Amino acid sequence: MPALPAFSAFHRFMLLAPAAALLGSVVSAAPVLATPDQQVLDSKAINIRKYNLFPLLRAQLATAYVAAHGAPVSPEASSTLDHALDELIFSAVQKAVNNDPLYPKVYWLNAPPRNWLGLKVPGGRYSYDNPDNIYRTIPIDGDSSYVIRGKRSGSGPSDVTFSLISNPNYQQSIAVISGDDLVVAADGSFTITVDKQPANGRINHIQSTADAKQLFVRNNLGNWNTEAPDALTVVRSGTPWRGPRSDADIVADVRTNLGESTLAYGVGTLGVKTYINPVNTLPQPSSSATLGTLVTQASSFGHFKLADDEALLATVNTGGASYFVLPVTDPWTVTVDPINHQSSLNNTQAVANADGSYTFVVSLRDPGVHNWVDTTGKHEGTIMARWQNVPATAPASGGPAISVRVVKLADLPHYLPAGTRYVSSTERQQQLQARSAGYAQRLATE
Repeated sequence: MPALPAFSAFHRFMLLAPAAALLGSVVSAAPVLATPDQQVLDSKAINIRKYNLFPLLRAQLATAYVAAHGAPVSPEASSTLDHALDELIFSAVQKAVNNDPLYPKVYWLNAPPRNWLGLKVPGGRYSYDNPDNIYRTIPIDGDSSYVIRGKRSGSGPSDVTFSLISNPNYQQSIAVISGDDLVVAADGSFTITVDKQPANGRINHIQSTADAKQLFVRNNLGNWNTEAPDALTVVRSGTPWRGPRSDADIVADVRTNLGESTLAYGVGTLGVKTYINPVNTLPQPSSSATLGTLVTQASSFGHFKLADDEALLATVNTGGASYFVLPVTDPWTVTVDPINHQSSLNNTQAVANADGSYTFVVSLRDPGVHNWVDTTGKHEGTIMARWQNVPATAPASGGPAISVRVVKLADLPHYLPAGTRYVSSTERQQQLQARSAGYAQRLATE
């Protein structure tokens, strides 16, 4: 990501793009993510990473990733492996620096690299990061009591979940509050309590257990320009019985995270879930609860290999899900410049077909279709399609579903549904300007 001031893309967009391209009123930029705690933790993570290279664990991860991919590994795929490992290692550091339940903080992670708050923060993306998502963590001790206070701007994110998990790498959900269940006051404020006692009439309560390690928060932004993440703070009751954990303790946690990542992401995500499927296919979605991750989500994993003149045509039935996204990631499940490229589209950004389904064109070259998902010049990569807030009972149109086929770009008109929206080069540029401007709002510092 280029080293630009936080509002530069936003200002360029406001000057160049017509108001209609905003898809609504632009949300007021506010420092929701740029908190003092964020700065402290980012600084700590950068320092820990600077003096710890973890060469043996890195080699172990590389071996697992290559084995999961399977032979042969093309030069194009090989060229991005080191970068993916760099980001995975930094993500393991980020998880570790905010892993003290006696001194909990709210920490944004699993995000692209950025220059802000006086820091050059490396990317920490891994295992199918979603460009729509603001991922934040809060360390939890099953014996302690916590109060999380939130403040929402406008209508809030498209989807929100607070997942209490037993492991920062395997996750394994213990309890979840989803957006539909979260009670928010008229002024946008809400309070969540976490402790080992039953709710006993308390709203927004999560009952903890001895296995609890972390509250994992997802804020999905459907429209990047009009939706903002919730502001969050956390307070633990009582006085800590010891001082904060040492750097040596943090490094030990990083080693644990990297060791578990070999199985969780190398063997599991890449091997068992992704490359086990035939190339250029996506299986029908299944519940993510089987993965121990987001229990209100269904997902489909696959990998593609396309020539310059080919496209992967994907038709999606949302199955009543309030949120759907089709993102393209590199061969190692990391997004590639999702800020400046339309490498993902959700059901708010995309245009639906007449019957309510969605058709996406995944290709290297721009086909001039509104619902183009850009592979960012890559001939091969991975895909994790997600359906969130899936209803318990499928609507008349059926449950979540997806079908894909490879076609020649020249033959697209024969396969696209009637009424497909096309865009001019100017309209595409406006789409991309709106996208980068929307992301810039996340980096607001004042």
